[in-house]
Amino acid sequence: MRRMARLLLLSLFALAASLVYFTSSAQEKTSKPDFDLTASYIEACSCDMFCPCYFNTHSTNHMGMGEHHMDQHFCRANLVLKVDKGFYKDTKLDGAKVWIATDLGSDWSTGKDSWLVVNFDPSVGKEQQAALGDILGQLYPIPWQKKAVDTAAFSWNVDAKTGVAHAKMANGKGEVTLERVSGNDPHHEVVVHNLKYWGAQSNDGFRMWKSKHEAFEGDGHKFSYDGTNGFLITIHFSGNAKPASAD
Repeated sequence: MRRMARLLLLSLFALAASLVYFTSSAQEKTSKPDFDLTASYIEACSCDMFCPCYFNTHSTNHMGMGEHHMDQHFCRANLVLKVDKGFYKDTKLDGAKVWIATDLGSDWSTGKDSWLVVNFDPSVGKEQQAALGDILGQLYPIPWQKKAVDTAAFSWNVDAKTGVAHAKMANGKGEVTLERVSGNDPHHEVVVHNLKYWGAQSNDGFRMWKSKHEAFEGDGHKFSYDGTNGFLITIHFSGNAKPASAD
């Protein structure tokens, strides 16, 4: 009798363990995000170091730099990214390269004066482009006044030994050159931690690599700056696909 009771108890335990396993597996399956990526950037903008945009809702006042030497608020930037590892549903994104040229405008809470040009490297397929379009739209949730999409082949290289990062479009319409900023300890980079990068859940820190030169020309926009803000960063971003009916 005791033996039967023990066997029955063991069977119940086994059944309970199976239920827990299958329930956990189902929960993991339903909780898995639609997309997840780790991406590294070579980034530069028209502001002085370091990025006032991360501490305000408006761009820097570039006094006397407008067409008629009037004060203007803007942040013209090149955000050149390479996906280290990522997926969007069943689409792999590893190695995909995107060059984002933009002006955040004078107030990015409203999108006033803002524009965006997304340039995909030719190696990025149509499914990957659609996937990255959704991901980047959620990463940079600004109501852009003007948006455009283009294709442009470009190089992307960070040389830790020489302290130079360089990205350049093959057509000569875009270029970013960064130089590593020296700190007190030559063995360590100057890195800003605990600062959120747009919609990304986490990042490895803003690595201070000042812009030696950045430029872009396309879709009616043109800018060029030397000696301005720049940094390297690796971000981690995941989430769910935006419904097709959503704006």
